[in-house]
Amino acid sequence: MMRYISLIVLPFIVQACFSVSYSFRGGMIPGETFSIESFTNQASIVNPNLAIVFQDALQERFTNESNLKYTDREQEQNHVTFAGTINRYEISPVQGTGDVTVALNRLTISVKVIYINTKDPSLDFEKEFSSYDDFESSEDFASVEDDLMKIISEKLVALVYNETIVDW
Repeated sequence: MMRYISLIVLPFIVQACFSVSYSFRGGMIPGETFSIESFTNQASIVNPNLAIVFQDALQERFTNESNLKYTDREQEQNHVTFAGTINRYEISPVQGTGDVTVALNRLTISVKVIYINTKDPSLDFEKEFSSYDDFESSEDFASVEDDLMKIISEKLVALVYNETIVDW
């Protein structure tokens, strides 16, 4: 009887010993709260909505995927603070055709992010992040600008999140 029980239990023990679980969602940052100071727009072309779109995406990502809770308290009262500037908002040609016509244009956005962690100042950084997205030159930029801005903001936030969470 004991032999049959060990044959039944042994596979579960082996599985428990060699089972590995990975998670690519969520991260731990020292502290409990975070805030985002207004990002100033110093780019040569200014989209008045960009700072708000970027800050909202940053807040949503860290609220949903980290251990931090968002607050709007003063910087000194938070464990983590994000601040910075929008340095670049630029449209440039990417791909030409056989003629002089341009087939694709690129919107590039760069943001300098200042990250302050009062719980562990060794994690502080000041770094510029840049990302882009392409659009057909036949499209009216005004009609695709909001979507491009959201897509690029999400890419930038992913870069900031990875820089903040991942300790390589």
